[in-house]
Amino acid sequence: MSFVLLADFNFGSLAIAIVLGLGLGWIMVRNKNTDYSKISILKRKDFVSNMRKGQLVDIRKKVEFENDKIKGARNFKMSSITSKTAKLRRDQAIYIYCQNGRKSKSAARKLVKNNYNVVYVLEGGLDAYNNK
Repeated sequence: MSFVLLADFNFGSLAIAIVLGLGLGWIMVRNKNTDYSKISILKRKDFVSNMRKGQLVDIRKKVEFENDKIKGARNFKMSSITSKTAKLRRDQAIYIYCQNGRKSKSAARKLVKNNYNVVYVLEGGLDAYNNK
């Protein structure tokens, strides 16, 4: 009878459950010490009135940036925003935007995870900026 129980037991399901549990635990531990309160989503008016107080960053593709941008912005690829070559100061606020606001929210989380102090995201991105 014990042989029948072992035959019905699916080791593959157990392995999948263990791997998923470990993966979820790793994600929770990794994000535990990240203070997402350092990210603020700003409406166009507030973003425009304060963006000169920090570093203005555009994370769209270079071609899009060259066609239309906010004056004074620097362009960075999403993948390189926290690299040493990005040369963003950690002690100054970062005002970040993309085309519609989605990628900039993701980039803001990435910046905060990498110990940047304060990050402001333009709600609606450049589309909202251009539609006064």
